[in-house]
Order: sequence, then C-alpha cells, then structure tokens
Amino acid sequence: MLLLRLVTLKMSSKLTNEQLLDMLDGMNSDLELSDDEDDDNVDDIDIANEILENIYDTDDGEDDDNIDEIDIVNETVERVYDTIDNEDDGDIFIPDQLPIQIPPTDEVSVPNIVSDTNTSPILKQFSTFAKSSIKWLCKPMKQKNIVLRSLEQTEFPSTIPPPISYFMKYFPEEAFSKMAIFTNIYAEQKSTNKWVQTTSAEMKVFVGIHLMMGVLNLPRVRMYWQKEFRIEIIASNMTRNRFFELRTHFHVMNNEEIPQTNIDKFIKVRPLYNYMKHRFHQLPIERNISIDEQMVPFKGKLAPKQYMRGKPHPWGIKLFLMCGSSGIVYDFIMFQGSSTELDPVMQNLFGQGGAVVMQFIERLEENRHFVYFDNYFTSYNLLYVLADRKIYAAGTVRVNRFANPPLITDKCLSKMGRGTSYEVSGIAQGQKSEIGLIKWFDNKGVNLGSNFITSGEPETIKRWDKKHKKFVDVERPEVIGLYNKSMGGVDVHDQLVSFYRTFIKSRKWTLRLIAHAFDMASVNSWLEYKKDVRHNTILDRDTMDLLAFKERLATTLISLGRTKSFITPPRKRGRPSTSPSPTPEPEAQIVRTKPRSVDSTPYEETIKDGFDHMPTFDNKQNSTRCKNAPCTFKTHVYCDKCNIHLCFIPGRECYRQKHRE
Repeated sequence: MLLLRLVTLKMSSKLTNEQLLDMLDGMNSDLELSDDEDDDNVDDIDIANEILENIYDTDDGEDDDNIDEIDIVNETVERVYDTIDNEDDGDIFIPDQLPIQIPPTDEVSVPNIVSDTNTSPILKQFSTFAKSSIKWLCKPMKQKNIVLRSLEQTEFPSTIPPPISYFMKYFPEEAFSKMAIFTNIYAEQKSTNKWVQTTSAEMKVFVGIHLMMGVLNLPRVRMYWQKEFRIEIIASNMTRNRFFELRTHFHVMNNEEIPQTNIDKFIKVRPLYNYMKHRFHQLPIERNISIDEQMVPFKGKLAPKQYMRGKPHPWGIKLFLMCGSSGIVYDFIMFQGSSTELDPVMQNLFGQGGAVVMQFIERLEENRHFVYFDNYFTSYNLLYVLADRKIYAAGTVRVNRFANPPLITDKCLSKMGRGTSYEVSGIAQGQKSEIGLIKWFDNKGVNLGSNFITSGEPETIKRWDKKHKKFVDVERPEVIGLYNKSMGGVDVHDQLVSFYRTFIKSRKWTLRLIAHAFDMASVNSWLEYKKDVRHNTILDRDTMDLLAFKERLATTLISLGRTKSFITPPRKRGRPSTSPSPTPEPEAQIVRTKPRSVDSTPYEETIKDGFDHMPTFDNKQNSTRCKNAPCTFKTHVYCDKCNIHLCFIPGRECYRQKHRE
C-alpha cells in the first residue's frame, strides 16, 4: 500500500534509485504493527519491494526510463485497487502474489439517542465505526470546498465602559448578596464568637483585596498590614483580623442544603461557577475554537486532584476549557472523575475526551467554526461525527486509536530531510466523507488528523539548523499552520491568569477554586475590553493592559464597597480581670483625623456609583478649589467617599452635578 506514495516521494524529492532502495531496506522491522491482523501491511510492502527491485534491475540509468518505470508501477497499483473494489469481502488474490485479507466491515449505528442530561436534539442520530472496518488508502484526502456561514453579529458599545462593568456581568449584585448571606449563615452554624454580620458591600471589598493581592503579589499575606510594607488601599479598608475572619467563613452556598445523594464533588463552589458559565454562554463565539485542559494549582487533599506532566503546575484541579484563539473562554467542564458532568452514552462511544468535545460543540452551529484539540481528545469516530455535523476539526493523534494506519516511520522520514510529509486517508463502508492523517517531520515526526484538510497549500517557513548554524527553509503543510495558529487559545488564557494569580496559601480547595473563578472572570473581562477597544480604534497608548485593568478593577471594587458599617472595633488584650470592675465609661467614638482615601483622583465609576457619598466640612484654615470643571471657586465641602472638594452652596451645585449619573 506504500508503493504509490514512495514513488511520489521519489519524484518530488528527486531521490536517486539507491537512496530509495536504502529507505525500503528493513522497512518491515520499522513499521509499528501491534495487531496480528495488520500483518497484511507487511505483505503489501514486500510486493512493493519486489516490484521496485524488478524495475531497478532493468534500469539503465537513463532519465527517459524513469517515466516507463512509473507507468509500470501505476498500472500494477491500479490493478490492485480495481481488484479490491470489485470484491465484496474475503480473500483477494493478485496473480503471482500473496493473498491480502480484507477485514469485514463492522458499522455500529446509534439511532435516536435520548439522554436525560446534556444531550442536544441535534445529536439524535449518527454512526460510529469499529477499527476493523476502517480502510486506509495511501493517497491524500480530497480537499473539501468549504463555504462558511457568517458569524453571529457582535454588539459593540459606542463608548468603552469601565472594568467594573465587564466584571459585574460575570458576578452581578445578586452574587455578592448571596456571598454575604451564606457567609453569615456559616458563621452562625460554627457559632463564631463575636461575629459581625457581613454585607454585600463588604464582600466587594473582600474580593477587590484579593484581586489587588494578585497584582502586588507580596510573598506573605500579613505583609500588606505590616508597618514596613503597609499597602494603604488594603490596610485602610479592612483590618487584618477581619480579612482572615471573612476568609475562614467565606461560603457561596448553605452546607445544610447539600443533598445526601449528591455526587458533585465541587458543589460548594458550583453556584459561583454557574454565574460565570451563564455569562460565557452569552458571548458570541469566534471562528477558530480550541479545546484543552487547564490546571488550577492545588496540592492539598482532594479526590479529583490530578497530576499532568508537562504543565506549569502539574498538581491541581483539572478543568476542560473551550476557548477562542484570542483566549476568551466560552465554556468549561470541571473534571471530577467518574462523576464528571458528561453524557454516559457519549463516553461509551467516544471516550472521555471525545465526550468533552461533543458536549462543547452543542453550542456550535454547523458550517461556522473550526475546532482544534490535542491527542487526548482525537479519535476517528469523533472526526467523522464532527464532519457529519459540518464542524471542521483537526488535532494531533495517537496512532493506536486509528487502527494502525500505514504511516512511514520517523527513521524513514528523517532520511528525506526536514519538511517531508506523508499522508493517508481512511474511509469505512457507508461513510460519507474521508478522514485524513498526515505525518510531518521537522525535528521529529508529528501526526495530525483532520476532517477537512491535510497538506492543502504548503508554505515555506524558517527553521534553525543546529548543524549548519543558520536558518533554513522548511516546507510545512497547511493543516500544521492552522493548528499552530488556533490551538493556543486555552494556553493564552492560562498564561494571562498566571501573570497576576491571586495568592492563597490554604489547605481549603474551595478557596483555591473561588479565587481562580475571580481570576478567570477578570481575564475574560479584559479580553472583552480589548475587543471593544479594537472596534473603536482606540490608540494603544490609551488602552489599559492587563495589569492596569486588574488594578483599576480591584480599586473600584474596594471603592464601591467602602462603608463604615463593617469596621471591626479594637479588642482588649490580655485575660479578663477577676476583680470587680468600676463603672464603665462610655466608649470614645473613633474620630478620623484624615478622611479615608483610595486615590487622589477617583475613577469615574466610583464617583457616579450613587452609594455613600456624604458631603463633609473640612477643618482646614484655607479653602480648596472645586474639582468640578469649569468651576474655579473654592470651598470647604468635600465628598467623604471620593475625597474631592466640590461647591455645595445655593447657586453653585457642583456637588450634585459631579455625582449625577
């Protein structure tokens, strides 16, 4: 079966007859044949060797003879394929050659699949094929003529909203209210001594402090309150003891409401991730989609904890993500072993990786998207079903999942040089479209499978040659370039999260996942912001990078939640006295000598949030200029929250104008 491709390689690579014979010599021992049923591939190669030896024995070295030799080879191969096509099954005998066993076709039809969970009506009927029914042909897959439909229209704002507007779409006001309610409930269940009821405003401060810690990234949490390293925006808005008290009791659901029959291992954080998923499903999906795993760093005790070699954080909690090539997350699945939220029918047909892909593509419309994934997900049946739904997919493959296709070994390809590729196509009886496999050799062999393209239009790229110490031109198939361009969406998102990841050193996996949810939402918010900026053609110098975006988001959350109601009163130190205490004096009120300030110039979203803006008179000897342009008068009135001076007298209502929405 390799004869036709080898002759093609000989013509395209301009190999001599001796080089081609050297490549064929010992090829049987280099083939990766794991099943006894695949011994027929060895017979095919022996036939090819015998034909080529007969040709080279009669070769006189003239160039004109090469054309006659190729004609003889083509006629022989055509006779072989004609015989295969005319026979229904059983043994096919080629004159003067050994018999080639054609395995019987075994098609498994799955009509009218109906599942209680996670099954789309579109997936009611499709076909899968057993490995023994797949017939591999040593010829390229026919390239499809694809005419894609236009994507869903995206609504862009006329003016760029502040970071808090993007973030609140993932966690609305309702989410912060429930955080406060369930945190208070848990504190009552634990009978916490001297617990002060928290509010949704304090929850915003609590979340904002965590995001700010991810931006500043001090090595120890207590350092933010220490005198030597004090961070004013954190230490002035929440005491250290109150911060740790909230972290200890932080909950997003009532533990007493967990059913006894629960199998969800992440139910304690599920409400928070459901808010995120609701927003993910509202986003218009890009053209190029990638599906991959993400690791949330965690080394504590947890049953679904995974180890993935090669990841930046090998130990942790695994999530399956569907991202665009820009890094925006459109869907996710939290891996939890056998109780992962996957359709059991899909798992039986496609395996766990394929079931993940099938669940993600329920949101994709046909003839609109390209999907890319790695060898954990790819299988022959998955590529075929996606092609049947007009979703064009490609991914790296594990050859043993594809019934051992007749691919050339790395040793043979290395002799042909870098940039050499070899492709085969597979089809089963009753199958409408082909599945293509291609092996491309750069520094080592790379195997890819696709249902829409393989070689396509190859391009020439630059690669560094260690031996000659220079860049060389290497030919790369089109599917390799498409895969490299679009597969990194999950890696892009993971990298952006890792830049300013919220630091939590805790044995509680719930805190780790909660902090990761806030990090994911802030990164997705920034990526949405970047799309709006590009659409409005705003200059790069006026665009916030991720650091500035997250810092402003954290500052705004702290400002929106600033209130005096949750200030923890100072506690007396030492043991209580046993002697009768004198009549207690009334506690002195804490008087602030300096108004609390987040920044000298508050953000616009803080000024116009409509919450807790109280006019106050300062005790300065001289008045301060009003900050409401174009007013040039001076005043002693300032906003206690914004910390800016504004006129507050009849005829000059700068205070109301500045805070008007």
